Amino acid sequence: MSKMSSIEKEKINDHSIDRFSNSMVAASTVTCLLHLSLIAFYLTYEVPEMVIYNICGLSLFLVLRILFKNKWIKIPFILGSIDVITGIIMADYFIGWASNFNIYLLLLPASLLIYTGWKIWEIALFFIAILGIYLSSLELLLDFPGVYDIDRQILKYLSFANSTTAVAILIVILRYFNASILKMQEHLENKNKELKNNTALLDSSLKKEKHASEMKSHFVSVTSHQFRTPLAIIQSNSQLINMILVKSDSPLKDKIEPSTLRINKEIKRMTELMDDVLLQGKITSGTIEFEQSNVNIHDLIKKIVNQYNELQEDKRTVTIEITGQIKELYVDIKMIQHAISNLISNALKYSEKKNPEVIIEFAENVVVIMVQDYGIGIPKTEIKNLFQPFYRALNVQSIQGTGLGLSIAKDYIELNGGTIEVESEINVGTQFIITLPI
Repeated sequence: MSKMSSIEKEKINDHSIDRFSNSMVAASTVTCLLHLSLIAFYLTYEVPEMVIYNICGLSLFLVLRILFKNKWIKIPFILGSIDVITGIIMADYFIGWASNFNIYLLLLPASLLIYTGWKIWEIALFFIAILGIYLSSLELLLDFPGVYDIDRQILKYLSFANSTTAVAILIVILRYFNASILKMQEHLENKNKELKNNTALLDSSLKKEKHASEMKSHFVSVTSHQFRTPLAIIQSNSQLINMILVKSDSPLKDKIEPSTLRINKEIKRMTELMDDVLLQGKITSGTIEFEQSNVNIHDLIKKIVNQYNELQEDKRTVTIEITGQIKELYVDIKMIQHAISNLISNALKYSEKKNPEVIIEFAENVVVIMVQDYGIGIPKTEIKNLFQPFYRALNVQSIQGTGLGLSIAKDYIELNGGTIEVESEINVGTQFIITLPI
């Protein structure tokens, strides 16, 4: 099972803060009403210290209500806790232990435990502080009758009212907390339904896309094969004409021969184009044959370079430079050979100032193959589209090419777990950088 992402954890934490802040806003509202009631009680029985405390407490919880609403959690919670503990100690001191203000201590741990944003050491420190203060006040004030002599029967009623109020505040906290959970659950259910609908739509779109891709691949395959028959007939007839011309003394010989050469050249170009289109179709449809084996990449590149050097009519050559210890790669030989051949062919095609170079760098886990030409270069704005099928830069439109070679080369390299990048400068040259894993 994959680990929960930081984004998912952040969302869960945000939901937890929302739930807790909503419940604390409700609890602060009820506590404000409690302070109002106690102000009236202490005014009636003339306990001015407690009147002042409850006026301060009312003001504090009005502020805390705003803080909780704006998702301030820890500071307002600590301030509220200090207010509760202060109120318990003052009530015990001024009107006696029998007032049962200690029941409000239950609210602090209850509120603390339903919020998941606390760290363990924060919870432990809070409980130790609360327990220490409670036990200290119990030791000091348990037998203290209170500064003000209030009728014991009235204190019993007050104790009952405090217990009822504490339970009511706790119920409000849990009610709002639960309501937030239910709301979040409903939101998640709606999102889940929406996700299912989107998945169904995506699945339908993928099926249509797959069908269209299969139809396109089938069309390309059939069309390419159908083209081969007439092209073969044209080529054989062209060759037949050339054979007749060789044995003929016709004055038209010099005029016809260049035409037949152009026909053969264009037939070759059309055949290469169809081969590239078929390859592109197989790659797109995922039906390309893929067979990996151990390859000495240096020997393979050397073989390709020698073939091009031997065929080059203008005597230009491609040089090879190697750094690092030669290692074998586990790749599909035909694919890598096709990709590198395409890059070397392009380098010879576009290089003007000096011979192209192939630089092979063996590192610990990868081999980097750089094919450098010194030609017209590629405009910076067009590099991003260079590996798109049929795309050709504006400054090479007059040079023969199909626009599929680089696209196929990139696909072949990526199928073997590698990457290809390009660096270029106008009128300086272009460097293709292949990185393959060892």
